Amino acid sequence: MKRVLVFLGLVLTFALSQNQNDKELEKMIFENPKFLSYDENCTKGDSWACSEIGMTFYKYQNNEKALEYFTKACDIEFCVGCELKGFLLVQKGEFEEAFETFTKACDNNSSYSCVNLAKMYDLGYGVEQNTTIATELYMKACKLGDMGACQMLNVR
Repeated sequence: MKRVLVFLGLVLTFALSQNQNDKELEKMIFENPKFLSYDENCTKGDSWACSEIGMTFYKYQNNEKALEYFTKACDIEFCVGCELKGFLLVQKGEFEEAFETFTKACDNNSSYSCVNLAKMYDLGYGVEQNTTIATELYMKACKLGDMGACQMLNVR
């Protein structure tokens, strides 16, 4: 029983310190004049600024906040924001939403997203496995200049 209480105490301490670290990170970011400017621009619809803030949160391993800002960038139709959002969703195992996100960006000619969609079709993540569609997506990404996609076509 004593071990359980000690373990629970450690878990609670860790959780509280994580919450404190997240608050300190947000304070550090949003007290920085550069990021205040990014936040203002993001609010005004500048998707690049939203992605920059998202990348900063990702760098400091706050994936929930990163996802929030990548989603804002993606909603403003910024392919890089969608690419990054999709990447985080795959990491979280949320394949269906990642599939939708990569589809949106691929439809807007994001070669990175087309490659990721192709991989999802190849592996059957979030979608029924279909190598024919995967090949078409690799072809599209290759035509958009993604050399990795061109190499994937060579090994098929």
